[in-house]
Amino acid sequence: MAEAASAPGVLVVLAVLVPLSAGSGAALLLLVGYILKMLDPPPSFAHSMIIAGWVFAAFTAVAILASAVGLLITALRNGPTSLVADGRGEELSEDVARAGEAWRHALLERGIVPFLRDALADPGAAPSERTVHRPVGRIPTLGYSRPGFSSPEDGPAATSRPTFAGPDFTTQEFGGPESRPE
Repeated sequence: MAEAASAPGVLVVLAVLVPLSAGSGAALLLLVGYILKMLDPPPSFAHSMIIAGWVFAAFTAVAILASAVGLLITALRNGPTSLVADGRGEELSEDVARAGEAWRHALLERGIVPFLRDALADPGAAPSERTVHRPVGRIPTLGYSRPGFSSPEDGPAATSRPTFAGPDFTTQEFGGPESRPE
């Protein structure tokens, strides 16, 4: 059963990898072949590399065409899978319709209207300058606060940094005060 499930996967991988590898091989063979052909006495294998490059280019074109046909067949076989709520099919339940209307109302009142009010209050200002202090409730609390970044201009609290104190080896093993002979 694992072999049957992997067959379509192998075809998909081949449909992607064969054109890519054949195309890159064709480009490399053609580039090197034509560069070698520009040498004063061209090497004998330059013409063979050019022929191999054009064969790979033809193989790339055939693989791309086969992949496109496979994609088209798959698209036609599967057809449209999304359901369109256009009123011709089933009617939406009353709860779903009420939830959709509540969502549209919340989007309008909490998302669009506040920005339009800001724009109408100061139409000459840039969008980033319009709302400096956001009203409470417009951006939800996510459960964490922003990091407190500061600079030296913020005052002495910003410049007080923790200091490092070396390890305190005070036991007898490390030569602390108890281990010193007097």
